[in-house]
Amino acid sequence: KDYQKYKCKNCDRQFSERSFSFFCRSRYPEEVIKNAVLCTLFVSTRIASFMVCETMNFSVSHISIFNWMKKFACLLQGNTRSISFSNIWHADEKFVKVRGCKEFAYLWVVMDDKNSIVAVHVSPKRDIEGARTVLELAKQRALKPPDIFVTDCYSSYIKACKKVFGRKTKHVQAHFKQKKFMHKGRYYILSNNRIESLNSKINLWYKKFRGFKRLDAANLWCTMWMHFYNFIR
Repeated sequence: KDYQKYKCKNCDRQFSERSFSFFCRSRYPEEVIKNAVLCTLFVSTRIASFMVCETMNFSVSHISIFNWMKKFACLLQGNTRSISFSNIWHADEKFVKVRGCKEFAYLWVVMDDKNSIVAVHVSPKRDIEGARTVLELAKQRALKPPDIFVTDCYSSYIKACKKVFGRKTKHVQAHFKQKKFMHKGRYYILSNNRIESLNSKINLWYKKFRGFKRLDAANLWCTMWMHFYNFIR
C-alpha cells in the first residue's frame, strides 16, 4: 500500500510508517480519514460518508466514520496542550438529551473573555454538584482560579464559586444586562452575553446527535468539541 515496512533485527517484529499512530490498522488513506473526521465535526456520519464518496471517490461506511470519530475523541481527551486563559471567566448551562436521565441532562460550560472554552461537563441534574464539578475541571485545566467570575443569577454558582475558587475571586451575577463594578482599583462593565451567544454554536453541532445515549459518551463528545473549538475551528 505504498508504505515503507521495517523489521526489527532483535525480535523480528515487522512494522510500518503507520504503526502505533492514529491511522494504524486502517485500510483507507490518511487523507480520507482526516476529511471524514473533519466533516463529522459539522454534519452527521451519514452525510460525511456521502461527502467523502462524492469528493474523494471512496466508499466509506458511516459506521467506520463513527469509529474514527470516537477514536479521535478519545485521543483528544488526553490532550495536554497548554493554552493561556484570561482572568475573567463566564459560566452557563444548557439542557441536552441523554438517555436514562429524567427529562433533560445539563451541559455546563466555562469560557474566558477571549472566547476560549476552559471546561465542559454534562451532569444528570442542574444542582450544585454539577456546578462544582465543572469549576474544578476549569481550575485544574487553567492551573489557577480567575480574578472575576461572571454567571447568571442561578444560586448554585454562589456556593460552588466560594468552595472551588475561594474568596479572592470576585463573583458577579449579570445576565443580559451589563453590570458595573470596581475590582482591585479597576472599573469593569460586564455581562454574560458572551457565553450566551456560544449556545447557538453548540446547538449547530449538537443537533446532529439528536441526543446522547450515555453520560460518559456525552462528556466524551463535548470534550472533543471543546478542543475543536479552541484549536481546530
